[in-house]
Parts: sequence; C-alpha cells; structure tokens
Amino acid sequence: MFGLLLALATAACGSSTSNQPLTVEEFIAQIDQLNGQSVMVTGYLGECEALSCRLYRNKAESDDVDRAMSDIRAAFDEGATDVAGFPFPDHPSVSIGPGSQSSFFDLRAYFYKGGYVVITGEATNQCRSSNMMCLDRGGDLLPNSIRSASAPS
Repeated sequence: MFGLLLALATAACGSSTSNQPLTVEEFIAQIDQLNGQSVMVTGYLGECEALSCRLYRNKAESDDVDRAMSDIRAAFDEGATDVAGFPFPDHPSVSIGPGSQSSFFDLRAYFYKGGYVVITGEATNQCRSSNMMCLDRGGDLLPNSIRSASAPS
C-alpha cells in the first residue's frame, strides 16, 4: 500500500509542470515532441483575424509585425505589385489554427487581443514540416480555450 501511495505521489509531482503554460520559444523548440498533445502556451496576442492569428513572445514583436504588414498594405494600395524587398521581422511566433470551434474561439479571442493570454489546444507540427507549406490560418496550435495571463517579468 505504501509503495502505491509513493508511486502516485511521485507521478503527481512529476506531472505538475505539465500544468504550467509553455512560452512561445519553449513551444516552438518542442513542437515535434508535443505533436498531437494538449498543451498550454502563453504569449502576446495581437490581431486575430479570419486568416491570421499569432501568439508572440511580447507586445513589441507583435507591433513590429503589425507595422511591417501596414507598410506592405499601403504599398499595395499605392499600386505596388512586388513587395519582396520590404523588410519583415522574423520574430518567433505560434500560429493559432482554426481549432474545432473556430468561430467561437475567434469571438472569444477578440476580447483578448492586444494582451497576454494562455491558449490551450492541440499542438501540431504539420506546418513546420519541410514538406508542407501552410497558408491562411494553418496552425501550430489548434485552440480549445483562451484566458488572460500576466505579462512576463
């Protein structure tokens, strides 16, 4: 009986770290090992639109990407046909896919944009494969839920 209790206590202690959200960097570094698992990831949620929803390490990196996208949109509005020379930040980010209830997630995410969040969902390495290219909301994380989080210290 004592051995069973010890085993359960050890298992409980060992699993407590799985309840801690991963950072954007930790998630990206472990995405192959996490593939298919339910995980929590924390970061800064900028704009979350129908075809694009990303989680960044911090607000500054999200803002850099937003500025670059704004410059590219302005160039297209002015008649540009090639924006390949425009600088675009290469900040680590987690692409949030549509998930099983995409319209409900997007509605909830709307209230959290511009803030730090924890998103729970299924990890998928499909779009990080060298043989696959994902566009229009292909995701690294297929979300189930979202909640607010504290900014990193």
